[in-house]
Amino acid sequence: MAGKRKANEAGSTNDLRADVLRVLGVLKVATADQIQRLASPHLTFRHTEKKTAAQRKEARTASHRGAVNDLRRHGLAVDGGRTRGGEEVRLLTAAGLAAAAIDLDREPEEMGGMPKSAGRSGASHPMTVNETVIALIRPKPDLDRLTEQPAEAQAAARAAVDAPEGIGTLTSYATGHVRVSAAPVSRHDVVRFQVCACLVSSSLTGP
Repeated sequence: MAGKRKANEAGSTNDLRADVLRVLGVLKVATADQIQRLASPHLTFRHTEKKTAAQRKEARTASHRGAVNDLRRHGLAVDGGRTRGGEEVRLLTAAGLAAAAIDLDREPEEMGGMPKSAGRSGASHPMTVNETVIALIRPKPDLDRLTEQPAEAQAAARAAVDAPEGIGTLTSYATGHVRVSAAPVSRHDVVRFQVCACLVSSSLTGP
């Protein structure tokens, strides 16, 4: 147990690190807030007792920030600058992308490379892409993990679950420099949505 703690000084679990690998493997660039909202949407409805939105965000993203820090210590992730709003941007190294490819069941050539300059310009395009993906997926919280939360938080989570279903899951998407499109992927026999970093307003089209 001590050895595991030493290797992962932030105390992150395998599941949390896998969350980060999968999200960054698809989005390439993301904030801890975006990683949490996609990977663990139930956390959005915790820590509601905190007085400010900033305090609530800090609390609900703490686990995934720790996971990113542990991945960074292993050489799998790096800091990529900050958004225009001041949030830290995270991305995977080449080794991190290779690890994410395994978790996502994708070929290495499907993963692309490191977007090294994303955070230098405020990462406005990647952030827009990420918010588009989140809006399309509409991640649903696990209500069983919120049974001890205040009634108001549970009601808000229930409303999110009861809202219309989104389009696909995280693994349905790939980010790249192409228009938003839907095309069959024979290896998975599923539809993968490719989201462009520059043309996110394009409509979905058939194969």
